[in-house]
Amino acid sequence: MNRGILYYFMIPLLLFLCLLQSTAVGRLKIAGVKPDLVLLLVIVGTLLYGTRAGTQWAFIAGIGLDLFSGGPLAASSLAMMAAAAVAGLGHRPLSRFNPLVPLMAMALGTIVYAVVYLLILGLLALTGWSTLTVPLFETLRDIVLPVTLYNTVLMWVLLPFLNRMPESQDL
Repeated sequence: MNRGILYYFMIPLLLFLCLLQSTAVGRLKIAGVKPDLVLLLVIVGTLLYGTRAGTQWAFIAGIGLDLFSGGPLAASSLAMMAAAAVAGLGHRPLSRFNPLVPLMAMALGTIVYAVVYLLILGLLALTGWSTLTVPLFETLRDIVLPVTLYNTVLMWVLLPFLNRMPESQDL
């Protein structure tokens, strides 16, 4: 099995990014929008090592995000696992060396993550477990679409580095 160093450092790196995401990433805001570095790393890991590893890392990263953010426990995990599953479609059948595959994986992964997370929040509010109400259309327009653009631009910046990483030989 040919696995890069990123594979073995993924969990500590994700947990560090979870802490960073909840504290210092706010300083990277552009026009009030901050990137989702944890999701970016999960998508990159999924493209490199496949859906199985990506969903495992997404679960761990989601728990880390929920612990540091104070959100509903496992909501980020479920949403991030859905995003990793969508990004995993680009691992084998489509080549990640095609520049559109990582960009589309990041854009779709960000949208899936946000929609699943918002659905979980809405379901919790509907059942009475939460008093938080989220205006869905405004949230998608004002937060999700700008974050999707920001994350996709960051993936575009990472494309030269992503293409230099060895691809997983696991089947």
